[in-house]
Amino acid sequence: YTFVWGRAIKKHKERIADQLEALWNYAEGIAKNDLQNTENIDFKEIDSEKVTQTIEKINEVLKDKKVSSKVRQKLSYAKKNWACNLDKYKKQQEILEARNSYSKTDPDATFMRMKEDHMRNGQLKPAYNLKISTHKQFILHYSLHPNPTDTRTLGSHLQGFEESYYKVPKELVADAGYGSEENYNLLKSKKIKAYVKYNYFRKDQKSGQITTSQNNPKLGKIREK
Repeated sequence: YTFVWGRAIKKHKERIADQLEALWNYAEGIAKNDLQNTENIDFKEIDSEKVTQTIEKINEVLKDKKVSSKVRQKLSYAKKNWACNLDKYKKQQEILEARNSYSKTDPDATFMRMKEDHMRNGQLKPAYNLKISTHKQFILHYSLHPNPTDTRTLGSHLQGFEESYYKVPKELVADAGYGSEENYNLLKSKKIKAYVKYNYFRKDQKSGQITTSQNNPKLGKIREK
């Protein structure tokens, strides 16, 4: 149940950048002349090296100045921790890639909402998204994905199918979880006849926006499973 969230990494980095900028502005207020020839710092784009150099510069210009103990403590903490933390966040982002989270004990697993107990209470647990292609109830291909949403798995799943069989299926039937403009364009480009609804198909059907399930420009062709 231990995990890393992408948005938490972003928040931590932004906090360090804001606090570093506040320390720099404080130093400018006390020793502006000593910082005049310093290159402008982009506090929105920081890394461990830039943080280390900036903290060293601030300590240098404030060493003979009357500074509150609170600021000294902040500078001491920043020197010991901020650069290391930024290196840690960088490694975590490399593990995350395009994901929003990963498990600390299984970095390839992403936290996904499960429905396991008899009350169907959703729980966040590290998991994989398993895709299976079948034909007449025979399993032809499977693939594992770190993406919790089905929409983003179709492309790589089809790629694996094509690499295994050196061709793509003539037709594809899938539920509305795979319905997206990107996937429809992908299937069209590969000349695969699509029987894939989109998420709001039933809603559009009830509202009268869809009068027939055949040759709809949004869908291609539709077949009820």
